[in-house]
Amino acid sequence: MYSYVITYWDWLLSPVYILIIAVFASRIKNKYIKKDVIYKYFLWALFAKILGAICLCLVYVYYYEVGGDTLMYDHDSSVLLKLFFNNPQDFFTVWLSPLSKETASLCTSGTGYITYIRDSNAFMVDRLLVPLKFVSFDSYLVSSILMAVVSFSGLWKLYRVFCDFYPSLHSQFAVTILFVPSVIFWGSGMLKDSWTISAAGWYTYSFYKIFIKKDFRIFSFAAIIISAAIMILIKPYIFVALLPGSFLWMVSNRLSRIKSNFLKVILGPFVVSVGLGFGLFIWSFTSSSLGKYSSIDSMLQKAAEASDDLKQDYYGGNAFDIGKIDPTVMGVLSMFPIATFTGLFRPFLWEAKNVLMIASGFENTIVLCFALYVLFRMPIKMIKEIFSNPLVLFCLIFAIFFAFSVAISTSNFGSMVRLRIPQIPFLLSGLLIIYFQQQGGVGATFQDRKRGDV
Repeated sequence: MYSYVITYWDWLLSPVYILIIAVFASRIKNKYIKKDVIYKYFLWALFAKILGAICLCLVYVYYYEVGGDTLMYDHDSSVLLKLFFNNPQDFFTVWLSPLSKETASLCTSGTGYITYIRDSNAFMVDRLLVPLKFVSFDSYLVSSILMAVVSFSGLWKLYRVFCDFYPSLHSQFAVTILFVPSVIFWGSGMLKDSWTISAAGWYTYSFYKIFIKKDFRIFSFAAIIISAAIMILIKPYIFVALLPGSFLWMVSNRLSRIKSNFLKVILGPFVVSVGLGFGLFIWSFTSSSLGKYSSIDSMLQKAAEASDDLKQDYYGGNAFDIGKIDPTVMGVLSMFPIATFTGLFRPFLWEAKNVLMIASGFENTIVLCFALYVLFRMPIKMIKEIFSNPLVLFCLIFAIFFAFSVAISTSNFGSMVRLRIPQIPFLLSGLLIIYFQQQGGVGATFQDRKRGDV
């Protein structure tokens, strides 16, 4: 039905762009590989993302009969690009102004019309895609490949954070961050998830550079502001989920440097309170941009509405039910165990109804088995490791809070397997650190070496 979206022009252009990307990526690898072994994964991980983007395009164009949002983003960004060439002044009015019927009406029959006229979060993706569409000559396939490169940049930065802490685990972190199948597939094409997982990676890297390593460069401040803005404007709940964990990471890192256990007990509650208070301040400061995520009540109501909507038949019959959501704090908290488990580990294999869900089911089975093995192998040591390791604490708080948030606001497996991809690298990497420390340590940390930055 949508086979016309990928043309001969796409197939001719794509190898040229991949070759150009390969040349630049090879130069980066060759420049840094001698002083940093992690760059041996640079090209492999980048090409995995590009392959994921191409596969996503093929699935949406040739497998799904009803299209999907990636095709709508392609359409809308093409409309904006045509408007740019037809009337640059109107283009910048639409591109830079708040979404409204008045600004959208500047698009004509000659350019086509905006699909996401009532969805400001989705329209933000349209806006961000315009530069990619411009440099790709409005090619759907090439734009998706370029989107994969953008997404890869954030994952690579996230990978570097973990390797800075535990350089001896660089091969294992490559598996948990760079080569997770669902992250490669759902986080590479022209989707919200590609932008947000990249933004989450850049946010984590910049937060680490500023608040953990005390590296106060202008680039880091700019990166944390831009990445936070992208998350807020596309999927605010990801930013909300990152805040508590990241500030607990910061204050826990300060506490871990105190040698006296007595001082830790005395100062711990105060320092944690200050960190959480600062996180709440940032949340309140950005609340005007968070929309339905600006308060607890509005978030709960949003979750209940979204959960009910995603049970409808037009989502393809992949619905699941964790119970009726009562949009109150106590009502939602009562669902915390089942919702969190669902967000982390479902769908199971027997719940899968199509090829993509079967693949997700296999991945979830591996993740669940690994989590259970780490949990039951040394449960006391695991708990101690979580609360004594600031990075692990950050990873698991974010993963658990995010999984819970996704599960209570989603009742459709097809949506959930895509929405939850930002949590997967954090969950797997946190469990990986615990596993190796249960075995007696993971070698030197970032404090034992210095490394140049890209």
